[in-house]
Amino acid sequence: MAGAQNELSVAARRKAREAARLAEEERQRRASEQQDAGNGFEVAIEELAHNPRNAREELEGLEGLASTYESFGLLQSVAAVPAEVFTAAFPENADAIGGARFVVIGGNRRLAAARLAGMEKLPVLVNRKATTRQDILVAAATENLAREELKPFEELATIEELKAEFGTYDAVAKVLGKSAGWVSQRRRLHHVQPEIRAALEQRVDGMTIELARDLGKIKDRDQQLNAWEEVKVLAAARDAEPKAPKGQTNDGGEKKTAEEKRTGEKKDVDKGQGASGKKDPKGLPKQGGSGGIGLDEATKARRAACQEAVLDFSEDASRLHIIALQASTDPDEAVALASQWLSEAGVGASALSLPALPGEEGKGRQARAALALSLAHCEIHMARNGGDDAAHASAYLDWLGTHTDYQQADEAESALTA
Repeated sequence: MAGAQNELSVAARRKAREAARLAEEERQRRASEQQDAGNGFEVAIEELAHNPRNAREELEGLEGLASTYESFGLLQSVAAVPAEVFTAAFPENADAIGGARFVVIGGNRRLAAARLAGMEKLPVLVNRKATTRQDILVAAATENLAREELKPFEELATIEELKAEFGTYDAVAKVLGKSAGWVSQRRRLHHVQPEIRAALEQRVDGMTIELARDLGKIKDRDQQLNAWEEVKVLAAARDAEPKAPKGQTNDGGEKKTAEEKRTGEKKDVDKGQGASGKKDPKGLPKQGGSGGIGLDEATKARRAACQEAVLDFSEDASRLHIIALQASTDPDEAVALASQWLSEAGVGASALSLPALPGEEGKGRQARAALALSLAHCEIHMARNGGDDAAHASAYLDWLGTHTDYQQADEAESALTA
């Protein structure tokens, strides 16, 4: 009996020593991984999982990339986070990760091509700083955007996912290192019809992201699609035109000077034509603007957006105030317009009364009054100067597009492209 107990004791000790040895090897391996993470180290491909939240809907060109890897190997590391960190942040995706050690957040296409090429190991850079849900989303988005791997609608999906996490589009722009205008431009793609989306994703001749955004301003489905058809017809006609010899125009005359060309184009635009002499598509928002101060449709759209902001905006308006302080307007005119918005918002024009300011300091009513006054300064400056002050117009319209449902109208395009 004693011999049996001694045997059990020896076996238990051996088992304990083996467990300790394996634990130490695992500790050293993890320490080595952490030390080498900045330089990259190789990981067995079966221990890598694709990011189930990857914004890329399709991984294109895998066969060609796999062929390259078969010949030269994968020369650039993929970015990953430890699987336990990922599943803690996204427990809803735990089943998709399985028993993997790492989740690839940058380089899912490279991982798929490496699998196709039959590679056994991949160089990996482990991101140890991304430990939360927000950290991982931002790291993955930044990786994809830096490599320009996302299509416009995939960028839009990424923006919306980050908006759900960070609360505002300004915050999304900040964490991505992008301008608010970059974010707002992609948001406008929400309004395009499926056919326009397909044309953009398939890179159909004549379709660009700028054109898609313009078409998205047309609310009626049939009008939007008809405008796209007219654009395609005009593009085909331009492609069919013979190219003019250098130094000559297509009519055989001498090439115009810059001033003559500018003047001639302006006359064409005044007649409702582009510089080429062809009419713009009927349904597509034109690129010119009146530049006047009358309440045309573009001005009405901007002022409706201003009213919306005065009613609902509750974030930091510092950027708007900086823009407004660089607008040259009549103070009385600005106060009158701001008072109108404040009255309609139920705040009351008295919030702009100079004698009342000390008693209102620090209150939300005063913040809303400052917002309305800044918007009024920007709006009057925009209406009065049209596209003559492109920098100010761009900044003002970018703020409106970011914080309201405003979509850039005719004169706005002129201001931004002047």
